[in-house]
Amino acid sequence: MKSLSVQVQPERSPGIDMAAISELFQGLVSRKDLVLQHSFDSGDDNGAYFNFTFGTERPAELWRNMQDLVFLATEHKAHMAAASMAMCSSAAGWDQYLQLYHWNLEVPVVPATAL
Repeated sequence: MKSLSVQVQPERSPGIDMAAISELFQGLVSRKDLVLQHSFDSGDDNGAYFNFTFGTERPAELWRNMQDLVFLATEHKAHMAAASMAMCSSAAGWDQYLQLYHWNLEVPVVPATAL
């Protein structure tokens, strides 16, 4: 199983609707065909953060769903571009992972086809 994780740092994008974004990620939990387990947490480490992590055997399909639902949604697109990152672990864990999305355009990301 792989883990697909999204971190959102709301202070990077004033006006971001974290309640709505959290609700969208929570809605993905019901996709039993894609999500085997999940873990959501939040905290403050020199700024607030929200982590949304999903265990899946189908990371490419889950990532496409996340993109359509959250990252490309008109009301969230600019905020996610400014305040989020997404990565996918290898089946062996986080020692090897793929960076799928990052607010900093200088951070290299891999295409979803790499999943």
